[in-house]
Amino acid sequence: MGRTMRRMGGPLPLLLSLGVALCAATCTLRTAFITTQSVPTSPPLIARSARKATGDELVPPKRPASSYMSWLNDNRESIVEKLGTNSVTLVAKEAGQQWKKLSAAKKKPYEAAWVKAKAKYAKDLEDFKAAGGVILKPEKRTSRTRSTRAKRDPNMPKRPLSSYMLWLQDNRASIVKSMPAGHKVTDVMREAGAQWSKLTAAKKKKYEEMEEYKGQNP
Repeated sequence: MGRTMRRMGGPLPLLLSLGVALCAATCTLRTAFITTQSVPTSPPLIARSARKATGDELVPPKRPASSYMSWLNDNRESIVEKLGTNSVTLVAKEAGQQWKKLSAAKKKPYEAAWVKAKAKYAKDLEDFKAAGGVILKPEKRTSRTRSTRAKRDPNMPKRPLSSYMLWLQDNRASIVKSMPAGHKVTDVMREAGAQWSKLTAAKKKKYEEMEEYKGQNP
């Protein structure tokens, strides 16, 4: 044993060699561990694209408004001002009469815009269906669905009449009396709206105060 160690130059060089080899192996393992912990693996690009595609929601195109509805949107305010009320029923009746009497030349821009919008809607609808979109049919109303609606509370106080309707109650009879024979209800409402719009602020004040009082004391 002593001879062998003397040939290798003694125990010190051997220990140094073993220490260097062990240190090199430890550094290699440490570097590999740090690399795997600090650099996260990225998902494939295909997976990212798939997530993005599934996150998009298909929205069906909106059906365009008719030529009449486009005209009504442009003229609703003037009709309300003429009638002196924003009652949906009265405004709809007056708007229908005005549209019926409108000349073909004045209707033409609205009708042309509707034809153009309708063609665009058809194209957008085809693209929507081609992309996998589905148009759901509205559910049919049945007696069962109607019966499940919340019933109106019989004790709920009625909404107070507007100042215009209060004035109309006092003046309807005289307006009807002044109308020619064979007049219609719409003619009476048109005349009432015209008279209300010409009424002075002083004469309207009485009915406006009455409306406010009834609103506070139903």
